[in-house]
Amino acid sequence: MRVSSSLLSVTLFALSVLSVNAQTGTTEAPAAPHTPEPDNPPQTARTAKPEEIAKRLEQVKRDLLPRVWNPKIDQNQGEQKKYLAKWQAVTSDHYILFTNGPTTSCKKYATTLEELYGFVQKELPFQDLDHLLTCYIFATPEEYYRFCGIAAGWSEEEAKATAGHATSAYYACYYDSPRSAVVFHEATHQIVGACHKVRGVGSWFQEGLAVYFEKKSVGEKPAGTIKNELKRGDYYPLTEFCAIPSLLGDKKGHGRRNYAQAGALLDFLINTKLEPVAGKFQQFLKTAAKGYGYGRGLDDSKELVREVYGLTLPELEALWKQHVGAKD
Repeated sequence: MRVSSSLLSVTLFALSVLSVNAQTGTTEAPAAPHTPEPDNPPQTARTAKPEEIAKRLEQVKRDLLPRVWNPKIDQNQGEQKKYLAKWQAVTSDHYILFTNGPTTSCKKYATTLEELYGFVQKELPFQDLDHLLTCYIFATPEEYYRFCGIAAGWSEEEAKATAGHATSAYYACYYDSPRSAVVFHEATHQIVGACHKVRGVGSWFQEGLAVYFEKKSVGEKPAGTIKNELKRGDYYPLTEFCAIPSLLGDKKGHGRRNYAQAGALLDFLINTKLEPVAGKFQQFLKTAAKGYGYGRGLDDSKELVREVYGLTLPELEALWKQHVGAKD
């Protein structure tokens, strides 16, 4: 699905060179209380005027950027001004992107995000928010890694294992191709959390939806080769799979396989014609948001599947095998 230029209406607001006072010239927190960035970024109304966008940009400059710039410029106000002058805000119908990456390419990020937003909304309907979704696109990996330490509490090693990540509050990455699979994958996490209000259930669910829309967005089949894998037993039974706290961090080293399995499982839940699963995925989302949205783990998954589908995990697994033609 392509987004028309009239729908996107990308607007660029350049950050003017601002004086850096002693308060914001270091990495210390400002003396006056401010809404923290990016843990809980202030919301920007979809109807925000240029002056309001400029104000948000100054908030980012004040609260976030001194914490992610190269520490070598902590005591160099001249270099700080140069760094801050590169930052800009790119807005589209549903997003506000703060970035110091190439202007033209970062506008393309907005196009990609709008495309994904429309794709997810069409397949799994939700109401538009009254505010823009926040994104941070850093020009260099090093800035992104420092951001990860601030936003997610990750070590440098953990941050370097990623090219982007998202929560319901924000999406962040370092500059790469605006059409990268990472963009579609991670931005899906933000949509699921912010728009569907589902922030839990389990790694299998969160990563499964992200893989599903990542693959659909680039024209691939989410089911992949799962039929063969299920037939030869090269997968985790759902009673084990739904208990894995982090698919990528699987101690047995099956991270890549886990992501593929999760995407295929979500493809089944969304598209199967088999009763009693058929046509109930929207109900699954609503139930997850209300009752289990902040829970993660096997017990939450079991209860959610039982409440929505009336099935145990082994029974759901049997239907999944039937759906893909891999029934025992």
